[in-house]
Amino acid sequence: MPPKGHSWKDLTWSWACSTGDPASDQALESAAQAAWPYALLCAWTFLNDQDAAYDLMDHAMQNASAYFTRHREVLSETLTARIKSVLRRRARQLAVRQGRELSYGSLQDLEGLYVGQSEVEQQAMANEMFARLSPFAQSVVRRRWLGYTWREIARQLNLDHTVVRRAYFRELESLLLSLSRSGDSPQ
Repeated sequence: MPPKGHSWKDLTWSWACSTGDPASDQALESAAQAAWPYALLCAWTFLNDQDAAYDLMDHAMQNASAYFTRHREVLSETLTARIKSVLRRRARQLAVRQGRELSYGSLQDLEGLYVGQSEVEQQAMANEMFARLSPFAQSVVRRRWLGYTWREIARQLNLDHTVVRRAYFRELESLLLSLSRSGDSPQ
């Protein structure tokens, strides 16, 4: 797997759901391009997860495509404004839903274990935790370390990106919960 980073990303705008009309598809694509920075902003502001911007954009483009098929005469600015509105509304909905969930299970929780330890101890702890993960989660960790997005990982595993993310984070939550219950430390 070749390493990847943010500089290699070229957005394909696959969100522009095909309406069967090239002119309509172009209007949806230009609206998606105009709204993409706002999707990143909403994902970071409300969800603190930049990768969630793809999910937000998927949802917004499905909504915009359905709207555009009903109202073909709409201006590009109006379509962009609708996409931004849907992005903001969906990000807020997801943020409220996350606010009701338990807060453990994120990688930030693991960072608390590293405080005051040398780099060698941190590496040993990371290796121990990595060994406790399932082969599926280990493959996801390797790919994320190399800079792959959730969508690319899902494509390689022939799964949906949300399924991959949820399974991965559930396993991390389970690992952290088992460590906190047993009093074990990953050392």
